[in-house]
Amino acid sequence: MKITPEDLRAKILSFYPEIAKHQIDLSVRFDQENNAWVAQLSKRQHELITYIDPNDAQECLNGIECVHLGTQIGQFIFNYCSEGSECSV
Repeated sequence: MKITPEDLRAKILSFYPEIAKHQIDLSVRFDQENNAWVAQLSKRQHELITYIDPNDAQECLNGIECVHLGTQIGQFIFNYCSEGSECSV
């Protein structure tokens, strides 16, 4: 199964609904130089870029959550979207 940025982004959003809940922007692209998918989270001036191994991306599309990505997303939300911050809904 060929991975597209749109499919991978949609799957990540389905695994981690808190991204949309906190109105965090998510973009996904493939980085040829590093042979990895890049997930970029941003909210105002805050930004997180994390790399996803192609095998992990394929597993994600197959319904297996990426623990590394989940940890990164959780840390971003904890740092920039905690109770009372600009990200709270």
